[in-house]
Amino acid sequence: MRLRTPSPPPDLARSTEAQRPVTLDLSRARRRSSWRSRAARGAVAAAVVAALALAAWVVGYSDLLTAEQVQVTGVDGPLADTVRTAADVPLGVPLARVDTDAVVERVGEVPDVAEVTASRSWPSTVVIAVVPREPVAALSTPDGWVMVDDEGAMFGGAQERPGQLPVLVAPTAEQGLAARRAGVSVAAALPPRVMRRVDRIEAMSERDVRLALRDGRVVIWGSADEPARKAEVLTLLLRTPATQYDVSVPDRPTLRPEVP
Repeated sequence: MRLRTPSPPPDLARSTEAQRPVTLDLSRARRRSSWRSRAARGAVAAAVVAALALAAWVVGYSDLLTAEQVQVTGVDGPLADTVRTAADVPLGVPLARVDTDAVVERVGEVPDVAEVTASRSWPSTVVIAVVPREPVAALSTPDGWVMVDDEGAMFGGAQERPGQLPVLVAPTAEQGLAARRAGVSVAAALPPRVMRRVDRIEAMSERDVRLALRDGRVVIWGSADEPARKAEVLTLLLRTPATQYDVSVPDRPTLRPEVP
């Protein structure tokens, strides 16, 4: 006898057909999505490039951001005018194209300027910041008096001795820079009460510095080495009457007693 497999109920048969897997073309969908993503990125990149190009044109070539004025800080009066003239900033050109390095180089040639920086202040100003030289001594030249800073650089000019500055006697040629620097190092090292007793500082070379005091006595200072120690020893020696004090070797100072 043959057994027959009963047929599933109609509802079960329909449910089984509904659960058959459906095959989708996912690769095509992925390709379409990738193309759209690349297109969107390309559009964004193009927009960024266009914006950068426009900004570069506005900043570097248009008349919208041009150099219209020069501001000098750190000094005023005639020196500020001298700096502004020496800077020779080209006005009316795009601010971004002003060569600030060249401005610094030109202003650096001004003798009264110790340090200088130049920068752009948007939208239209070139700012020149100056540190002026500070005088520590006055030096007489055939053309009058000049001032000397703590680096031995000469600047300024006057027909009369400037203020209460100590007098420096030293070579004025470029080769004399080391000697001038050695001389002014003494003025920086001596305490004010001793410096007031100095008539002039003579620096014939960087290793031969002497002080002429107002009362006619002489100090052999020697080189610019150990200035603080020499100043300390000299301050003590000046308590002893003498015609000459030698602190060139501060640990073995000598003096020449006064002749009765």
